[in-house]
Amino acid sequence: MSSAQFSVRKYWGWFIAGAILLSSCLGCKHLAGLAGSGSGDVTVLDPRGQPSGIFGRRGEPGSHMMAIFNPETHPTISRDELVPLRMAPRLDSLDNKTIYLVDVGFAGGKEFLEEMQAWFSKNMPSVKTVLRMKSGTPFSDSPELWAEIKEKAHGVIFGVGG
Repeated sequence: MSSAQFSVRKYWGWFIAGAILLSSCLGCKHLAGLAGSGSGDVTVLDPRGQPSGIFGRRGEPGSHMMAIFNPETHPTISRDELVPLRMAPRLDSLDNKTIYLVDVGFAGGKEFLEEMQAWFSKNMPSVKTVLRMKSGTPFSDSPELWAEIKEKAHGVIFGVGG
């Protein structure tokens, strides 16, 4: 092997690292210029051209849990039709309220919620707790349960287990 070939191999790694660094710096400047050219908002679209991360991911009851990643099942509504969702306002007190404890199906969730139910009955006996198991997979919708909770509950605690 000649000394010229050895010299090129010796610095080849530095050349690659420099090229990566240079391209990332140029790319950052390019992207920063794009982001600053408008309102500053970046919209990420899913494979069907719909805004991502806005709709949430949910599947049909009984569907395979990986179906939420299928772009064919994502909703196709415009951003103008979206209404931002907020959490319900905090209750002033739990006294004489009905709280649903919902196990979504992960391992350990039911046991945890049973302990929580026992704690409520011992420490806050005026609070009525209802332990319910969500149907389907943890990632599927359960419209019947949501309707029941909306009608009968003052609050909900979801247990995901672990």
